[in-house]
Amino acid sequence: MIRVAVVDDHPHVAIALRALLDQTSDIRLVAEARRGSDVPTLVRQARPDVLLLDLFVEPQFDVLATVRSLRADFPNLKICMLSAFLEPPMVRDLLQAGVYGYILKDDDYVSRIEVILRDLVDGRVYLSTQVYQALAEAMRTESAESALSERELDILRLAKRGLPNPQIAQSLHISPGTVRNHLSAIYRKLGVHSRHEAVQIAAEKGLI
Repeated sequence: MIRVAVVDDHPHVAIALRALLDQTSDIRLVAEARRGSDVPTLVRQARPDVLLLDLFVEPQFDVLATVRSLRADFPNLKICMLSAFLEPPMVRDLLQAGVYGYILKDDDYVSRIEVILRDLVDGRVYLSTQVYQALAEAMRTESAESALSERELDILRLAKRGLPNPQIAQSLHISPGTVRNHLSAIYRKLGVHSRHEAVQIAAEKGLI
């Protein structure tokens, strides 16, 4: 039997989950609460296998501290966040703290909840598609920031001003061939194929 608990300040979440899980033979919603302060007691008493936890169940709720505490006290508990908000740094912090999932509430997760819960119990991480894409984009940005050298950023800044390669070379006291080599490296690192794309991506990422 897979035991599930949900903590969310919106009662319809638990109502929908209970209705769906009652149709399964081996998954049950065993506990629910609407306050973050109830989480430790709920987990201690109900001993769920999976905890579905609203990220902002209360304004004063310290979700990271709660997750770390639960992971220390109940290492087998699979915690999956429910949220209407998507902030990649927070998602990363929560994953590092030990959560196994992050579900956006506007995702159609309810229709797939049985599969999601079974995956979580088996130790597989579940992320809503939008969450996965946002994390991937954040990692790409960080990779670009760390990968581009200062000389490559200088070249992009001059390219952004519309300078051709010979003028960029003259401004940086390097040869036009060196500028071309740097641009090729920039394209590869940013995953683009043209000067325009490189400048656009770098500007969007705040690199130049």
